[in-house]
Amino acid sequence: MNEVPILIVDDTPENLLVLKLTFKVLNIELHQCLSAMEAIDLCSKIEFAFIVLDVHMPKINGIEAAKKIRQTGKNTHTPILFLTADVYATDLIDEGYECGAVDFLFKPFNTKQLRAKANTFIDLYEQRIEAIEAKKVIEEQIQILVNSEKQQTVMKLSAGLSHNLNNRLTVVKGNVDYLSTELGYEPSWVVDVKDSLDECVKIVEALQGYAGYGFKLETERGSLRSVFENIQRLLGSSTTNENNSIIFESDDDSALLEVPSTLILDILVPMVINALQAVIADPTPVLLRSSLTQQELIIEVSDLGEGIDEETRDHIFEPFYSSRDLHESMGLGLSRVKGLIDYADGTIEVKANEPKGASFVVSLPLDKLENLGRDGSGVSATG
Repeated sequence: MNEVPILIVDDTPENLLVLKLTFKVLNIELHQCLSAMEAIDLCSKIEFAFIVLDVHMPKINGIEAAKKIRQTGKNTHTPILFLTADVYATDLIDEGYECGAVDFLFKPFNTKQLRAKANTFIDLYEQRIEAIEAKKVIEEQIQILVNSEKQQTVMKLSAGLSHNLNNRLTVVKGNVDYLSTELGYEPSWVVDVKDSLDECVKIVEALQGYAGYGFKLETERGSLRSVFENIQRLLGSSTTNENNSIIFESDDDSALLEVPSTLILDILVPMVINALQAVIADPTPVLLRSSLTQQELIIEVSDLGEGIDEETRDHIFEPFYSSRDLHESMGLGLSRVKGLIDYADGTIEVKANEPKGASFVVSLPLDKLENLGRDGSGVSATG
C-alpha cells in the first residue's frame, strides 16, 4: 500500500515538530500547516486519511476550520482529532463533536495513544481504498464482458469473476467490521466504507445471477391476469400519474392461462420499468397486452416514448449495456430477461412503433410453460 496522506495543523512550529516525530514510524505522507486557512485550501485538493487540528489558532480557530474543511468535498467524512490545552472549554468541545470531531486530545498528549488512534484511522483508510480498487476491478471486467460475443463465455467469466471478487470483498468487509468493533462505534466515514462495500456486493450478486448461481424457479403458478395485477401493485409508485399508467389488454383465454408466476414477473417487470422510464418526459400510458395462438403465449410491452435507435437495438440485450448514463443503468436487466426467455425456449423481438415509441414482443411456447414449475420439475436455470 502506498503512503497514506495525513494532515497536521498547528500555529506553533514546536507542536508541529512533536506531531511529526510522533507519526515518524508510520507509513504516511505527512502534510503540515501553520494556519487554518492554509489547511482549508489544502483540504480542497487532497483527501486525507485523518486530520489532527489545533483548536486555538488566530483568525480562524480549529472548530471553524473543521466546518469549512467539511464543505470542501474531498474531506467531508475524514476523521478529525482536535488538540487543545484548555480542559475547561466544554462549549468548544461540544461544538467540535457537532462538526464531526472523532476525539479531543489534551496537551500535553500521550504520543502512544495518539499513534494508536492514527493506526486505526490509517487501517480504515486503506480498507476504503481496497473497496474502491475492488470496484474498479469489477468495472474493468464489465468492459470485458460487454465486448464478449458469446453468452456462454460471458457467463463463465461472470462465475469466475464473482467468485474471486467475493473472496476479496469478504476479507475487506471482515477487516472493516473488526476495526469498527475496535473503535466501539460507527462514525460516518466507517458507514461510507460499508456503503461502498455494499455497492460492490450488489454488483457481484448481479454477476452471480447472470452466471446462473442458485437460480431456482418457484413452483407457484397463477393466472396471467394475476401476474399483470401483481405488476401494477409492485410498480404502483411508478404509475401514480394518471397520464403515466399501465393499461392491460388481453383476450379471455390468455388472461386465465396458468403460468409460472415468478418467471413471467421476472421477464416483464424490467421491460415495463424501461417503458415507464421512456415516457417520463412526455407521460403517456404503457400498454401490456397478451394473446394466445395454438402454440404460443404472446405478451407485448409497448410505449410511446422516444423510441430505440438502431445501435441500441443491436446491443440492448448485452450484459451491462445501457443507452442511459452509467449511474442510471440497470446493468443486467434486459440481458437477464433474454436469458430467462431463452430458458423458456421463447423469443423476444424489439419493434419500432408509429409514430413513435417501441414495443417488446415476447413469445413463449405453451408446452414449455405447462411444464415449468410443475411438481418441482425443470425448476433450475443457468441463464
